[in-house]
Amino acid sequence: MDPTLLVLAATGLGILIGAGIAFGVLGARRAGARRAEQMRPELPEVATAILDEVDMFAVVLDAALAPVYANPSARREPHITDEELLDPGFLARVRRVMSTGMPDSHEPDPGDPADTVRTHIVRLQRRFVVVLAEDLGEEQRVNAMRRDFIANVSHELKTPIAAIGLLAEAVQQAADEPALVREFSKSLVKESRRLGELSRDIIQLSEAQSTLRPEDREAVSLRDLIRGEVDSHRAFAMQHGVELVITDDSALDREAMILGRPTSLGAAVANLLSNAIRHSPDGGRVGVGMAFERNRFVVTVTDQGEGIAPEHLSRIFERFYRVDGARTRGDGGTGLGLSITRHTMRAHGGDVDVWSQPGVGSSFTLAFPLYEAPGSGKRAKKARKAAAKTVKSAKPTKPAKPAESASAARSETPQKTTKPGRGANAAGAAEKGIP
Repeated sequence: MDPTLLVLAATGLGILIGAGIAFGVLGARRAGARRAEQMRPELPEVATAILDEVDMFAVVLDAALAPVYANPSARREPHITDEELLDPGFLARVRRVMSTGMPDSHEPDPGDPADTVRTHIVRLQRRFVVVLAEDLGEEQRVNAMRRDFIANVSHELKTPIAAIGLLAEAVQQAADEPALVREFSKSLVKESRRLGELSRDIIQLSEAQSTLRPEDREAVSLRDLIRGEVDSHRAFAMQHGVELVITDDSALDREAMILGRPTSLGAAVANLLSNAIRHSPDGGRVGVGMAFERNRFVVTVTDQGEGIAPEHLSRIFERFYRVDGARTRGDGGTGLGLSITRHTMRAHGGDVDVWSQPGVGSSFTLAFPLYEAPGSGKRAKKARKAAAKTVKSAKPTKPAKPAESASAARSETPQKTTKPGRGANAAGAAEKGIP
């Protein structure tokens, strides 16, 4: 055979073999891509776009139960950890949803404080599962507080209401005995006053826990507020044989202002003063100190009472909590005063703290954030000082002589000639008194 034909045949055969191999490789790649797409398809862009905007935990698992997507909320607050995602019980729930397509939900157990996450598992298409989670711990805590508050209010209101009813019946039955009527009437007045104070404190607590709106805020002078509350409590202090003393260590040239609700701030201070007076011995002293601490105005109310045991200090700001319930009720307290004070201070951006030692006394500290009115800050003061220096350094100009000023005015002002007309005749007639 001709060598040239052999070379051409070999070349053609090589081309055919190479083309076959190339087609085989491309076919294998396409088959692999199809299998990969079937085993692990891509997430729909619409689904990921929606989950990105959802403000709750969202994770997508593929057919192999491996996480393939997590939205920003899940990355920021992982309500379900990696260990919980690998929990056999959780994976069994996911497989059941994947195979049946039926959603699965879990509600937290109110009796289990550790179980606070609500989960919802939904199948996405046929190859993915979406896990949604929401932490209900704060909601459960608020609901528990609300239930406790309603129960405590019901109990506290039931006692004086029942007492008033019984005393009213006793007064009716003892109508012919004036001594008994007077005695029952005193108790009736006491219980009605107690009921009124309890109702007032519940309203104040509700107001203190509400959000302080901008329209409710006004500039309040803290010095005037404190001194006004102290003056209004002097008669109450005299009844208990207690002396009220004010100490003002703050810079008097610096304003102590706050933006807030005056009635609420006054109630917060009044609660501390009344508590200090009630728990001070006869002949004792209650001190009220005022001072600046950086950008805060600090008010300290100190008594010389029996003090508070350490085990009670962490709970005295709870609603209706009493260190000695029998004594506090006898003194007229409702158990809401310190709770009102704390909520009021925190609503205004401040806080209240306590120090106490049994047998020595207690000291409550109110920290008020300061408000500087426009034009009263450090920059404004520096600007005013700089302006004053500029005025002092400026040289006054020498005033011109009266004659020179008059001649200069005449030379600079163009003289205008007008013909006498109706206006001139009217002016002349007015001077002569002709109407």
